[in-house]
Amino acid sequence: MTKLSVGSSHSCVVLDNGTVKCWGNGQFGQLGYGNTQFRGNDPGEMGDNLPTVDLGTGKTAVAIHAGASHTCALLNDGNVKCWGLNMDGQLGIGGPDRGDTAGEMGDSLPAVNLGTGKTVVSLAVAGLHSCALLNDATVKCWGYNLSAQLGLGHTGARGMDPSLMGDNLPAVDLGTGKTAIAIAARGPFSCALLNDNKMKCWGDNYYGQLGQGNKVTLGDSPSDMGDDLPYVLPF
Repeated sequence: MTKLSVGSSHSCVVLDNGTVKCWGNGQFGQLGYGNTQFRGNDPGEMGDNLPTVDLGTGKTAVAIHAGASHTCALLNDGNVKCWGLNMDGQLGIGGPDRGDTAGEMGDSLPAVNLGTGKTVVSLAVAGLHSCALLNDATVKCWGYNLSAQLGLGHTGARGMDPSLMGDNLPAVDLGTGKTAIAIAARGPFSCALLNDNKMKCWGDNYYGQLGQGNKVTLGDSPSDMGDDLPYVLPF
């Protein structure tokens, strides 16, 4: 085992040969086995009897991330593939849930389109949205956005309409001269560690998780982002 991720009711690992295995709740196909069966709740389902997730010809995983009811893998070619529940575009590929029916995985599962020439350096997956740190040090997020966790200056979801992905998916505006060196996402908010070693967060702030000394949501208006998006106060 080289990487491990735990979602709301399922778990996934990357093994030392780059393969992925998942177990737990498979209701929406989040285990990636082409069905909705649970795995790990009956004898004889684990170990050698637990299949690997088909990521496609020549594809292996370098990281795995489990959300509430979906899963995303960062692949050896710098692309990302996601499967499971897609009610809010969290798979980034439009259409129905993936992984709950035979024939939807492997080469039939498209990678998330994040733009021309863009590859993914690291990935952060929350309950209903995902964010990627790209090879140009920008950040793009997709999925559920009611709390502005995508950092797009509005609360519209991204990922259900493929025409709004790729080059049409804006990068998060982190401010003049600011790029990201790490990202994190949890629940309905997201954070980035920047090239100045300071931190910015956006999205829901009901519990003060954005670190601003208030409960004000950030990211639901264009005026919240860029140079107007404040640093987390400890910095």
